Amino acid sequence: MSMSEPAPFEQLVFSGGGTRCFWHGGFLETVRDELKLKPERIAGVSGGALSAACFIGDRDQKLLQTMGAAFDERDYNFSIDWDEFDENGLTPHQQMYRQVVRETLDKEAIEAICDGPSFEVLLAHPPHSRFARLTTFPMMMAYLADLSIRSTPHVVFPEKLGADQELVDARQAARDGKLVDLICNAAVIPPVFNLQGWNGKKVIDGGMTSKAPMPSNYHGRTLVLLTRKFRNLPKHPDRVYVEPSDSVPADKIDFTDRDKIVATWNAGIEDGKLFLKAFDAAAHLV
Repeated sequence: MSMSEPAPFEQLVFSGGGTRCFWHGGFLETVRDELKLKPERIAGVSGGALSAACFIGDRDQKLLQTMGAAFDERDYNFSIDWDEFDENGLTPHQQMYRQVVRETLDKEAIEAICDGPSFEVLLAHPPHSRFARLTTFPMMMAYLADLSIRSTPHVVFPEKLGADQELVDARQAARDGKLVDLICNAAVIPPVFNLQGWNGKKVIDGGMTSKAPMPSNYHGRTLVLLTRKFRNLPKHPDRVYVEPSDSVPADKIDFTDRDKIVATWNAGIEDGKLFLKAFDAAAHLV
C-alpha cells in the first residue's frame, strides 16, 4: 500500500480475552503505521476495552510494563489471607486490574481519548438485577456452550436466556471522569468477580454477549482483532477477522506471570508480520 492510498479500515474492533489481549498490542505495534490505522470508529469488549483505550491514548507499551510489574508482586491467583479476602473476595483480580487501568491511563491518555475517534465499550446485563449473581451461572453455562457448539465471535445463547447489552460512549465517560469505571465494568467475569453497576444496572462481562461488537452506525471496512481461534469465522465482505495463528501463551485470568504476557505480545508481533505479508499480497491481486 502506497502512502498516497487511503487507510483501509474505517472501524477497529477489539475482542476480549483477559491477558490474551496483549496479543492486540504486539499485533498493532507491527501493523499500525504500515496500514496507516486511523479508524473513525472503535469498539471494545471486556479486556479489549482497555486495549482500545491504550491504542487511542498510545499507552500500549505502558500497559505491558505496568501490568507486568503488578504480576511480579503476585504469586497466587486467589486471596491468601482474611484481610485480602475481605477486600477483594475470592481473587485479587478486580483490585489489581483497577490499579493497573488507573496507572496506565494517565491524564494525557484520557485527554487523547476525549478528543479521539468514536469509541464505544460493550457492557452486558444479567436478566434479573435483583438476583444478579445467581443468574450469572446459567449465563456462563450458555456462553461456554455457545463457544463450544457454535465457535464464532458473535455469541447468541446468553441473550436467549435474557441477557442484554449496550454500547457505552467511552469518550463521554472520559469527559465525565468515569473512563476507569467503564473499563473495569467491562471486565467483570461472573460468577467469581463482584458484580459492578453502570447507570443503576448490574453489569457482567460484555464478552458473554459478543466477542466482536460492531460500532454504532458503522460503515466501510472493519478490522476485527480476536484473541483466540474460532472454528466458524463469519464471512462478510467488509470485515476482516484476524485471530492468533496459534493459542497465545497467556492464560486468560492468570495475574502472576509477566513472561506469559510478554510472550503473548511477541506472538502478536509475529502475527502482525504475517498479516502484512498477506495483506500486501492480496492488494497486488486486486
